[in-house]
Amino acid sequence: MASCSGNIDVVINVGDRPSCPHGPALLFTKYIQGSKDNKTVGCQRRFFACSAFRDRKACPFFQWEDEKLSAEKMRIREEINRQNAPPFTHKQYWKRFLQLQDLSKDDHSYCHTCGLLLLPEERASHRSSGHNITSPVTRQMLHRPSQLFVPLDDNKTYAQYLFAESTVEFLLKTLQAHKFTHILCVGCPRIHESIQIRCSTDMEPTGGLNSLLLDLDHRFFQVYPPSLFCQYNMFNHHFFDGKSSEKVFRKFLTEDNGMNVAIVMDPPFGGMVEALAATVKKIEHTWQITSNKPSLCRLPVFLFFPYFMEKRILDCVPEFCMLDYKVDYDNHLLFTGAKGKKKGSPVRIFCNLSPKMVKLPKKEGYWYCHKCNRYSAKENRHCDICETCTSKDGTTYVHCDRCGRCVKPSRVHCDICNTCEIPKHICGAVRSEGCHICGSLEHKRRECPNKHQQQCEKFRGIKRKRKRDKSQKKSRKH
Repeated sequence: MASCSGNIDVVINVGDRPSCPHGPALLFTKYIQGSKDNKTVGCQRRFFACSAFRDRKACPFFQWEDEKLSAEKMRIREEINRQNAPPFTHKQYWKRFLQLQDLSKDDHSYCHTCGLLLLPEERASHRSSGHNITSPVTRQMLHRPSQLFVPLDDNKTYAQYLFAESTVEFLLKTLQAHKFTHILCVGCPRIHESIQIRCSTDMEPTGGLNSLLLDLDHRFFQVYPPSLFCQYNMFNHHFFDGKSSEKVFRKFLTEDNGMNVAIVMDPPFGGMVEALAATVKKIEHTWQITSNKPSLCRLPVFLFFPYFMEKRILDCVPEFCMLDYKVDYDNHLLFTGAKGKKKGSPVRIFCNLSPKMVKLPKKEGYWYCHKCNRYSAKENRHCDICETCTSKDGTTYVHCDRCGRCVKPSRVHCDICNTCEIPKHICGAVRSEGCHICGSLEHKRRECPNKHQQQCEKFRGIKRKRKRDKSQKKSRKH
């Protein structure tokens, strides 16, 4: 996936799209800064790139929108897509799992190098190749695959940072309190496995909870049947198993007439929020159609993002609000180490429920603000001047009369800049380069009146040069 910052925007609702190993690509627009002084309009050009991976080293797929591929290039692309597919189908993986179930735990092994549960006859070849193998694999480990599988914790790709047990318990209690019974877990394997453990062992009341996991990681094929897991790309709403997975997904949404469905979605924080918002809308639309719900009926969604992305998220889904609850993770050093513990995790829950309906745990210091009619964190004090609880980052904000708003306690008012800044800031530093299209400081590129202007002469020149080179090659051949 292209970067979600700087001079690139994602284009939603595109027709035919080329595909990479991770499903249909996303269409992006790249801008080159225009100049306000010279009254020139910025250049823009559109291209397709992988929807799931920001790093071109992880997925090198790239294609200009107006690029025409030869038959040979199309053949190579199709071959690459085939080579990157899992070695087995979901049904074949599940058949292997059932074979292992009939064996003793001493015959259970897992190869971390290949991401594969091994049959007894396969173990020797993997060991001789120097692979990292866990053996024996207990039944408990199979019930908790998030602890067996090594998390794919690259921020730019899978970003499998796993919820801490305290967060899992809070979410399950919240879902039960609202009488939700069908939880669509998009990129939330810990929530899914906790629900499934409760369903299978009756270790404690589940409140009728059931779940379906949608995740990009195909390793879950090995521990969940097709009715409980679909390999899925949340950035393009792509089901890798095609119609069979979509059928499972639709069936899950319509059980009990779709009355008590909710989504929990934990995306990579570097992903395109606009693409995720489009996915949420597609899931909601499917739920409305299949369950005969009116278009104004909202599907409850719990989305997990850092607090500092609040503006971007609310720009894309304005009906959402940010809760004060700090979402803890087990395997993210930035959120659990010394730095993370100082202010607490920066990750928050964004949901489309009224904040007063989500009760936060008092034993963790959360309190109910009757003026705001919602729960706030212990450090988040109500400001009577701003008429709201203003803290966002885990510190107690202070009100600045000259700025007319609450600011972080680390900021001091600068008379030169006429705003609150960090003490060692550089006065007069330009914060923004303005619009990438026309250079104006008055608006961003989203609101630019020249946004839909034709591509600039530079890009048209590139296209003409390609045509000349092509014709010259043909003439040399003849």
